[in-house]
Amino acid sequence: MVWINSKGLQKEISKQYSASFRKQMERKIRADVKKAQTKMLLAFESHDVTRDLDRGPSGSSLPGGGDLFSFIGFNSGDRPTNALRMLLTKGIKIQFISSLQNDIEATFQIDVPTKEQIEELTPMPWAPGRSWAREIEMGIPGLGQYLVTDSSASRSGKAIQVKSIIRSGQFGAKSYMTKILSTFIADLTKTISS
Repeated sequence: MVWINSKGLQKEISKQYSASFRKQMERKIRADVKKAQTKMLLAFESHDVTRDLDRGPSGSSLPGGGDLFSFIGFNSGDRPTNALRMLLTKGIKIQFISSLQNDIEATFQIDVPTKEQIEELTPMPWAPGRSWAREIEMGIPGLGQYLVTDSSASRSGKAIQVKSIIRSGQFGAKSYMTKILSTFIADLTKTISS
């Protein structure tokens, strides 16, 4: 005759099943996050702001000529989007939080880049404490005084700010990182929920 401790056996089976379930869930969540992250990175790379800044002080993306890179005042050779690209690539973390002892349930935490992290990585070259990513979303004043001209006084070498108004128009608010991240979160929520 064989005696079986049913409570102990049930606990062991539950523990093994729970561990297997957690691993399956973690694989699914990681795959879902990777899929949403790939889509987010494509949106980042194809965004007008990213492309304008990656081109550097060339092109003509602003009303009346000039480019966003020299308008913001980056130094020639700067790569302002690289820090954001790295954050979007490496800044998404997935970690297991907990599972219930006898239930098939696991809790995971997915950390996404925050507004504060983005602002810290995107300082205005001429205004410490201000973020160019934030300013793009709010609108950047001064387009009327932006003069496109080769100048050794220019950080970028392609434009300077003058005192008088020389052009009409403005650089109005443009959706950028806020939209990219909110779309990522919406895609992720939709994918994980299904």
